[in-house]
Amino acid sequence: MDLKNKIVVITGGSRGFGKSLAKYFVIEGSKVIIASNDEVELKTTARELSVDYAVTDVTNSKDMADLGAYAYKKYGKIDVWINNAGVQTAPSLVEDVNEEKLHRLFEINFFGYFYGCQVALKYMKKQNQGAIINVNSTAGLDGKPELSAYCSSKFAIKGLTESIRKEVANTSIKIYSLYPGGMQTDIYKEKYPDDIKEYMMVDDVVEKAINNLKSDIPEEDFIIKRPKL
Repeated sequence: MDLKNKIVVITGGSRGFGKSLAKYFVIEGSKVIIASNDEVELKTTARELSVDYAVTDVTNSKDMADLGAYAYKKYGKIDVWINNAGVQTAPSLVEDVNEEKLHRLFEINFFGYFYGCQVALKYMKKQNQGAIINVNSTAGLDGKPELSAYCSSKFAIKGLTESIRKEVANTSIKIYSLYPGGMQTDIYKEKYPDDIKEYMMVDDVVEKAINNLKSDIPEEDFIIKRPKL
């Protein structure tokens, strides 16, 4: 895919992986709209990267609809929609998972993606082209002890992605999944892993993801595992 002049929407785009994605899409010549519910941080990142922005709560379906409407009205199309906003909770045994945190995690990690796919498809079916990228995790491929809540939300995204991919199989709309391993981001802020310094650098992962997207035949499910030491 040639990324020059592509209109790209990125949720969770004010920091971490989303911010790095925005930076690399700008380098490729794309026009980027980042979204986040943190208005101060969002404006700061938008100024830093010279990108557009829209304050958005991904758990609110109206906010997500407004994000799509804003991008489409201003730019006339949405070429790439990236569902990226996500949270993690501190590792714990399944019986100790806090119910309130569990619901909040699914609201962001799953419902935010579901709403994003609904909105993106509305416009992509109208324009008969586009690509949705769901940023998942290797935790969406294999269950991990003490991460039952997080893995469950990522497995749900996998099911969502594969189902939509089959729904649009006979169209020009592409549905991609990105499965990165552990990265050095603040998603672990409730409890950072002891070996966080051995995790992958965000920019390195994003560069690989961008190169895959630019290839003649991108991998639909692109897995980026941590290198073995």
